[in-house]
Amino acid sequence: MPTAIINVTVWNGSFTIKPGFVLWQGDTIADVGRADVVRFSSAVKLVDGKGGWVIPGLIDLHVHVDEVKTPELFVRYGVTSVRDMGSSPQVISEWRRRWREGQKRPYVYWTGRNIDTGKPSWWEAVAVKQVAEVPGLLEHLRKLGADGFKLYVNADSATAEAVIDYARWMGLPVTAHHETIPASDLLRMGISGIEHAHCLLHELLPSRPHIDEKRKSNYLRVFSGFDRLSVEGERVRRLMELAYATSVVWTPTLSLYDIPPWWRSKSPAGVPVPASWRAEWSRPYWDFLSTRGWTPADFRIAERALEVYKRFVREAHRYGVQVGAGTDTPAPGLLPGAALHHELRLLVESGLSPEEALRATTATAARALRQEGRVGVLAAGARADMVLLEKSPLERVENLLAIRKVYVRGREM
Repeated sequence: MPTAIINVTVWNGSFTIKPGFVLWQGDTIADVGRADVVRFSSAVKLVDGKGGWVIPGLIDLHVHVDEVKTPELFVRYGVTSVRDMGSSPQVISEWRRRWREGQKRPYVYWTGRNIDTGKPSWWEAVAVKQVAEVPGLLEHLRKLGADGFKLYVNADSATAEAVIDYARWMGLPVTAHHETIPASDLLRMGISGIEHAHCLLHELLPSRPHIDEKRKSNYLRVFSGFDRLSVEGERVRRLMELAYATSVVWTPTLSLYDIPPWWRSKSPAGVPVPASWRAEWSRPYWDFLSTRGWTPADFRIAERALEVYKRFVREAHRYGVQVGAGTDTPAPGLLPGAALHHELRLLVESGLSPEEALRATTATAARALRQEGRVGVLAAGARADMVLLEKSPLERVENLLAIRKVYVRGREM
């Protein structure tokens, strides 16, 4: 039965429609427009939005679903799609099966298994030994359900170039978490995305400070040295101009640098953290993102580095670089769904308007996924993923938590 939500203001991913309506049938939006110029037939079920706001479902561009124990939390906080960064194909297949069955969880887009060179740097990564292997590997990952690909920390330049070139031929995006190949080289190769703030900026460091991993958690390496970077200078200008010219989507994951060092005393976007997640993050498994062995001086470095990252986001935004919203959920403190709201607040603190931050998690996120017109937008033909809010998200980004209803594939969750 076709359904329409009326008596609402619609933000469709680009602009506002008031008074607006959204009409959908099954899992697909049929029409969006002004409610004062249409009359609905008796065959349409009408839902009174009572003066609320309807926006596209939110998208988190950086998630590891194999570590998520509570997928329903994403939907509770309006997140209807996520991009997974390297989980196993078995996990992705099962997640998607349950989504199709109507379970309360977002759809998952998959970048395949992390791609390294020589040897895997993580337990779900794959390693290319010869560049000639790349086409076969990418075709295999696509058959397993990959929507794009991710270069990881051990990938060398030859592998990176081969992956980017073949993926371009396939029409699929490539993003990178890389700390040795300069981001400017990846941009010139035609990379589609860069993950994390430090991965875009590491080439600006005069040198990488040494971290004694026996004494201190290696997590300090994503802060140390970055706290002294300046947003001014010719190298910064060239990097930002290149990022703009190549239409890359940079997902800085500011939450990753803000919450984990202090997660025991903080909660994302002011949302209480369940005891089960506090217990999970206390496991030794997460030690690689702990502050073990840190001194007071190390914590000050981390605090300064976060402010530097935010200044670089502001500078990137000023140059017109596309900034996407992703979190690295469920790293310690990054509660599924709620962490994305924290990320959006950090983007606003970095100079984006509430509407620009909202676009980072809808229209820009869809562009990063190569899913324009299908998600991140309210338009005919798009998937009927929607959030009904009590208040305007364009006035205050915090209003995105004033959620009244969430629809996934047209179904109220």
